[in-house]
Amino acid sequence: MRRNSQTYILLLLLCALSSSAIAQDDESAWSFSLDSVTVKGYRYRLPVKAQANGITLWDMGSMSLLPQIFGNADPMHYAQMLPGIQTNSEYRSGINIEGCDNQHNAIFIEGVPVYNVNHLLGFFSTFNSSHFPSLSISKGSVSAGSPNRLGGMLEMKHQNEVADTASGVVSIGLISSQGTLRLPITTNTSVTASLRGSYINLLYSQWMKADGQQIKYSFYDANVTLVHQPDSNNTLLLDFYCGGDKAGFSEGHYLADMNARWGNTVGAAHWIYNNSRLTTKTTAYISSYRNRFSLDMQDMAFQLPSGITDFGIKTDAAWSRWNIGLEAVWHDIHPQSLEHQGNFNISDGHTPPMRSFESSLYGNFELALSRNTTLTGGLRGSLFKKGNRTYGAVDPSLHLLYDNHTIQFSASYALRHQYLFQTGFSDSGLPTEFWICANEDFKPQYVHELTASGSSFLFNRRFRVSADVFYRRLYHQLAYKGSVLDYVNTVYDLSHSLMHGRGENHGFSLMVNKCSGHLTGWISYTYTHARRSFDETERRKTYPASHERPHELNAVATYTVSRHWSFGGTMVFASGTPFTAAQSLYLLNNNIVIKYDEYNAARLHPYVRLDLSANYKWGQRGEHGINFSVYNVTSRNNDLFYYLSTHDDGSFAYRPVTFVMRILPSLSYYYKF
Repeated sequence: MRRNSQTYILLLLLCALSSSAIAQDDESAWSFSLDSVTVKGYRYRLPVKAQANGITLWDMGSMSLLPQIFGNADPMHYAQMLPGIQTNSEYRSGINIEGCDNQHNAIFIEGVPVYNVNHLLGFFSTFNSSHFPSLSISKGSVSAGSPNRLGGMLEMKHQNEVADTASGVVSIGLISSQGTLRLPITTNTSVTASLRGSYINLLYSQWMKADGQQIKYSFYDANVTLVHQPDSNNTLLLDFYCGGDKAGFSEGHYLADMNARWGNTVGAAHWIYNNSRLTTKTTAYISSYRNRFSLDMQDMAFQLPSGITDFGIKTDAAWSRWNIGLEAVWHDIHPQSLEHQGNFNISDGHTPPMRSFESSLYGNFELALSRNTTLTGGLRGSLFKKGNRTYGAVDPSLHLLYDNHTIQFSASYALRHQYLFQTGFSDSGLPTEFWICANEDFKPQYVHELTASGSSFLFNRRFRVSADVFYRRLYHQLAYKGSVLDYVNTVYDLSHSLMHGRGENHGFSLMVNKCSGHLTGWISYTYTHARRSFDETERRKTYPASHERPHELNAVATYTVSRHWSFGGTMVFASGTPFTAAQSLYLLNNNIVIKYDEYNAARLHPYVRLDLSANYKWGQRGEHGINFSVYNVTSRNNDLFYYLSTHDDGSFAYRPVTFVMRILPSLSYYYKF
């Protein structure tokens, strides 16, 4: 609620005069009365708040009002509705921020890295929104404290306060249900536990088909967080997460059966110290991701296991205008290795584990240039060691901010190195992508980043308009060439499957927020130019990045009719993503050989989708609610990717693959107490 400051000053003066007069004797006392005083303000319902440091906070509780997919409101899915973050279509996982690849982003649970966070189809991430109160999003390296990544950062934030009463929420959807319980144990200790599981195969197996092929799928998530505050200055937070997926898919065109199991396990201990002058946070953690992808075809079968495990410790301290930190992490990486049976491929396909050590030391200093202007400068030093090879870097960053609480402008520059790579033949929501680290074959990637943004409140702060421009120059980029059939037909060698090159991202975004009233939300437009250049002789050109959507228009709105009824809607229009078309396909010694056209020279049709929801809630002792959502209301048949369809005469043609159902209704019930 925003209040009129002049009204408050007048009220304080009147109260002071009145108190002084009453304190005098009766003869000199005087008094007066006011018929009424009106304090006028505006109630801000918008759950997304842009902070001065370039970080956006999103209240997780507000997502229950938006359209839900299969009864689930996923943080990763809705993060794509913000400007500068590209929308991924169905069957694709991850997020792309300001033209960067998904691997360039850091995904955290309270500062602990999590890898490959998406469940199947990109509809569900590993984050249960009812367990976390807020989501923090940064689209770039806003300070030296930003991690060793070329892109942005997405962090799920915990509730660090001890619960004094029991509370929770239970939600039942069409393919999954979830529950969260927050329970005080003692006066200074509480625990929050969440569980989510799916039953899609049990109820909807006959509809789980893609282009007539059967899909089998299930997943689960479990979170436990304990908060202990021994005194007013210290907080101990223990956190645990585990989740897993199991998927199967029968592909009739290639007479193939694909199966996959993957999942994450995360454990962390956080110690937070806070007094009037100093704030520190120290974290020790283990984060592990494992998957096993298998493909069975005629006369052959193979598996592609991979994984990554981190053992890390980090500490951060803020004092006065200084912020310093230190981090050390040991990576145990198992790149994708080929395990096979059959006669097509006789190579062992074994890729040895990659064990490495990464450390970072950083510091920021904030300098006040004027009443409304600050300059923050920082240095981040990093050291990476694998075997006998050692890499080091010193990355500067500068951030200039002008903020008079109505108009805000910022400009920044950062150099950042990244020592981990993610690659693979597909990002189709299946765990076919894997992690590797910098070594003698793959130099660390790095980026020069320039950004500028401005925003202003209008019409008594009812509206907020903002604009951003960005430019990134990326070096030592990797791209996977070929397809899953290359595992069948060729001798598997990871170093021969990757292209080396560089990249360039630039673009801008515009956004208009309606901050108050019954109707709230935003409309945003983003232009992104993301190109990659590869050093291979046959590909010595510049091509669109595989995720590039040059134009994207997003709209998010909620309309509150009464204390019982509300409505929500989201709309997406985006350019189609590029893909590499095939020129010819033939059999050579019983091996399938494909000759491709120019890399990423073709592009899918534009992607358009409208989702709507209606919400009804009731109850006095606790809150009951029902959410009815419709995904893709207009029933648009969006092309997701193409596959080759062969004919008896030896010819072939492209055939688009679309989502399981054009229009997807969803109904869910929740109870909060």
